[in-house]
Amino acid sequence: MSIKSAVGYSENIDESYEAGLEIGDMILEKIALQANSVGILFCHIEFDFAELLKSIREKLDIPIFGCTTSGEANNDGYFEESASLMVITSDALKLGFGIGENLSKDPEAAVHAACTSAQAMLGEDKPKLALTFPDSSMRLSSDHVLGLLQDGIDKDAQIVGGLPGDNYQFRKTYQFFNGSVYSDAVPLLLLAADIEPLIITRSGWIPLGKKVKATKSEGNILYEIDHQPAIEYLKNYIPNVDDPDLMAAYPLALLDESLGDDAGNYFVIRSGFTYNKEDGSVFGNGHIPENATLQIARGAREDILAGAEEAILTLKQKLANKKIHALLCFSCAGRRLMLGLETKKEIELILNNLPADCAVNGFYTNGELGPIDSSLEQLKKSRYHNTTIVLCAF
Repeated sequence: MSIKSAVGYSENIDESYEAGLEIGDMILEKIALQANSVGILFCHIEFDFAELLKSIREKLDIPIFGCTTSGEANNDGYFEESASLMVITSDALKLGFGIGENLSKDPEAAVHAACTSAQAMLGEDKPKLALTFPDSSMRLSSDHVLGLLQDGIDKDAQIVGGLPGDNYQFRKTYQFFNGSVYSDAVPLLLLAADIEPLIITRSGWIPLGKKVKATKSEGNILYEIDHQPAIEYLKNYIPNVDDPDLMAAYPLALLDESLGDDAGNYFVIRSGFTYNKEDGSVFGNGHIPENATLQIARGAREDILAGAEEAILTLKQKLANKKIHALLCFSCAGRRLMLGLETKKEIELILNNLPADCAVNGFYTNGELGPIDSSLEQLKKSRYHNTTIVLCAF
């Protein structure tokens, strides 16, 4: 099976219609569309989405799927105000699409609608890869949404994606599905083909200090650590717990015994966003199970970049000489904040370790979805991450 992929982009944020035409022309200069095609679009919050999608589809009569961001990255580097489209095309590619609306009001119904529609389009074909960009970062538990997706999608499909961004406004994000614009939705794209996705997730964060227990927690609220209010434990490390940026700069490493990792190399990062001044509980977007083992984690710019380098080198080593058609990259908006002017180095590290003809598209997210390592049985289950980078090659 011959899969072709290409990326087109535009920074013409003031002329969204023209930007879409530029993107379409750039794609058509690189590849000819085959029988089945899909576009994956990541764009800045200030584009006129309707005009952008309209003009892209005038050039490329294909379904468009994607979301808004807090920064974009592709084969030409890192961008802060762009629209970046990857097109995947093949005669043998099978695609399934679904959308669930009102995600915050009824996540079960929304995810069920998305999964049912996408699976129905595939018929008897089994999906190998599931891409999703659920609008869950500011409204509900992303772990809960991921669990619903895992229940609704064929168990052999790898689930990967990111939570949409709005360039750090934290007000409203948007999702794109089949050429239309949504909010508070969960879009889902299933790919069934002769592909073997490889997904690697790393962070660069370094757990340190004493291991402690989440002695009281419920969902994404951490009440107590070692029987004291969670915020009192964090005050030992965070200079000012009332500064949300500092709070995010001192995340917790969630050490999961089910990963079979006695050395502590594999863990999930959980970032706190705010806390309750009355009871000292800490609120985040990801679940921390009661009695889970935790460690405070530290990370400087060089550690964050080292995490990206470890991710791409691990992926490269596991691919060996296997041909890949495309790479999707989902990095946390918190990483972009930490890297500052060095943000461009993250995508540069990735591009420097890929073949020049591999199409690359990605964005800075409000949360990441993906397995720690899809090639290892104990690590292939998709998880929700904070301040992490997820690479998906296929």
